[in-house]
Amino acid sequence: MRLRHRREEGPTPTEPAAPPGVTMAPPAEEEPGSATSAPARGRTRNAAGATAGAIGSGVLAIARLVMTVAGLIFLLIVLAIVLRDVDANGANTIVKGIHEGANFFAGAFTGLITFGGHPKRAITVDWGIAAIVYLIVGVIVSRFIAGIGRGGVRFEERRRRTVPSH
Repeated sequence: MRLRHRREEGPTPTEPAAPPGVTMAPPAEEEPGSATSAPARGRTRNAAGATAGAIGSGVLAIARLVMTVAGLIFLLIVLAIVLRDVDANGANTIVKGIHEGANFFAGAFTGLITFGGHPKRAITVDWGIAAIVYLIVGVIVSRFIAGIGRGGVRFEERRRRTVPSH
């Protein structure tokens, strides 16, 4: 509180009493940047918008991560299909690892469709269906998550447009 020139009325219940011999002036208009001025309220709103935008950006990163994982699973399954179709050496460590990884993700789809006398074709179709399902589900889930993240980013943008910054 600043000391100003003489004031006629006494202190209000919320104001501290002045020391003896000193009179207090009525409070002047708030200075820009003080705790109760409009820009401070705007900064609070900006902080809320910035927080929503930051969370929205983080959620968008999660959506990209989900899509990346779905794409890598798709590629792993497709690579396993190609290696099986070209009769790659199953004893090779790399080929064996790729087949085991693909079986981990597409194993539930094995036996979905049967072809009499063509087990390689059956695995190709079953794992192909699994690869497509993983890709479609990945796209759907990542778009859903990205929609949530874009909502936070749009909230921030609306806040920045409506709240004057000082």
